[in-house]
Amino acid sequence: MIRHGLAMTAALGALLVFSAPASALDTDAFLDRLQAVMAEQGTNVAWAEIDQYDNDAGQPVIGLVDVNVEVNGEGATVPLVELIEVTEQGGGWRIGTLYVPEFSNQDGDNSVYLSDIAIDGMLLEPEGQENAYGGVMFYEAVRMGEVAVTAKGEDVFTMQDLAIEIDLPAGGEPMVFRGAADAFTAKPGAAEDPKTRAMAAALGYSDISGSFVIDGDWDPASGLLRMTRYDITVDDAGTIGISLEIGGYTPDFIKSLREMQARMLANPGADDSARGMAMLGLMQQLTFHSARIHFYDDTLTSKVLEFAAQQQGARARDVANQAKAMVPFMMMEIGDQQLTAQATTAVSAFLDNPGNLVVSAKPPAPVPFALLMAGAMSAPQSLPQTLGVAITANE
Repeated sequence: MIRHGLAMTAALGALLVFSAPASALDTDAFLDRLQAVMAEQGTNVAWAEIDQYDNDAGQPVIGLVDVNVEVNGEGATVPLVELIEVTEQGGGWRIGTLYVPEFSNQDGDNSVYLSDIAIDGMLLEPEGQENAYGGVMFYEAVRMGEVAVTAKGEDVFTMQDLAIEIDLPAGGEPMVFRGAADAFTAKPGAAEDPKTRAMAAALGYSDISGSFVIDGDWDPASGLLRMTRYDITVDDAGTIGISLEIGGYTPDFIKSLREMQARMLANPGADDSARGMAMLGLMQQLTFHSARIHFYDDTLTSKVLEFAAQQQGARARDVANQAKAMVPFMMMEIGDQQLTAQATTAVSAFLDNPGNLVVSAKPPAPVPFALLMAGAMSAPQSLPQTLGVAITANE
């Protein structure tokens, strides 16, 4: 009988051990650390109330009510911030999802409304320990359901379904990021300037819609940052995009930049020349590898030519020829005959048959930013050759 009782006790003990959580979350310690980390990022946060509950999916939630967010002395109140599935990790914490159902801010006749904001996989390092990214808080994904900007009671900008994802570096591979917004709208026809409104109406762009996409990667070890694509498309107008590659963007550089920004905010009346010299010293760590700006036409060019022709009482073909003739004169200040010839040829080809126009820069070897800044001040005419600038059309 005694043996049976001991066996039952052991079994019950084992059941309790394996069914109980490994450790209860220290909510106070976690929230203190969250405030400290946000302050390190230049954002002060405080809340009026803390509520803990399970959401409809059965996930544990720490709800922060009436959260005051202050950046650079300017603040706003967020009604509710949900911290979902917070777990301890490596002495710090991981926030499964930071979720804000909605936020709005009114300033006179203007307002901003955001909804369904979610940040997944936020990591808080233990106190006294920096992460591998220069102290910038890491997250795995950001999602936003809607953005609406209103001026004088009219929606002047909206965006739906913004999503950004970041892959944590592993096995020596770079950090990969990608993002997109399925749709945005804007209303140039609501501009205060009557000339802008009239031009937008004449071009058929009083209301515009479009989308954007961004891709790239960053190698913290080498400091190589590549934005391989950042394209903004306006429907029935065209796509403008940029790609960029720079070196020296290391975690140490990011940390130094953050520290400098913090000092500037703490001393707003400091000598601007000293700030400029400090920034120049920091920028010397960066190197320029390449850049590319492109425009893919989707009827915008022909509409602009027709509009200009109507204003002049001429034909669109005549306006295009005038623009072609102006290119060599506009390029004279640069003083690079080869680039002037490229620009003249490219613009002529583009205006005759609008397809795409590309300006690229790719030097034979990476160029330190310090050398670029020195060249810009002493011999700006040499920069196109230094950077390997090229202008092409209809590639």
